[in-house]
Amino acid sequence: MDSSGERIGLNGAAAVLDVPVETVRRYVEEGRLRAERGEGGAYVLSLGEVIGLARGLGAEAAEEEIFEGEVMGEESSNNSRLPAVPFERYERLLQQGQDYKTRLEERTRQIEEVRQERDAARMEIDRLWSEIERLNLVEFQRELQEKTISTLEEEKTRLETERERLLREQMELTEEKAALSEDRVRLEAELNALKNRGFFARLFGG
Repeated sequence: MDSSGERIGLNGAAAVLDVPVETVRRYVEEGRLRAERGEGGAYVLSLGEVIGLARGLGAEAAEEEIFEGEVMGEESSNNSRLPAVPFERYERLLQQGQDYKTRLEERTRQIEEVRQERDAARMEIDRLWSEIERLNLVEFQRELQEKTISTLEEEKTRLETERERLLREQMELTEEKAALSEDRVRLEAELNALKNRGFFARLFGG
């Protein structure tokens, strides 16, 4: 089977040959048509071979209607008689050929439309996929920014709490320092008083 030709199934071949599907299946079994098994085991046939068989069947049908009772032209000396074909049969065959051509043209047009729709769908899928990837990146950046802001806010709160604690400790240390300074002044005054009293006691013998 020609690998570059168009492929059709049993229904398509039946439409081209203008016969039932069972007849097409019989042609395959008899070897008049070559067929391959496609997905799911369905028959796949070459459109070119089907058209060739259709032409052959048309010729066979024409030969069946040829009869010898009519003479085309005058009789010659050797009495050669040419078979004649009714003009109506020729017209019918021509009409069938035109019908086949019309069907093929319609099928070709439909196939082209399907291909165009498929290509458009692929382009749309690619565009949507790119958009999804871009949106995912934007969403990731937003989440990262939110996490960063949240982390910074938490760090800021922690630092402010630590600063307040340090300020309280500083105030407490300042108060302790002032208390120690007062205690030192008081102790120095008491020490001086004790020293002075001892001096006068020794001086006056008291």
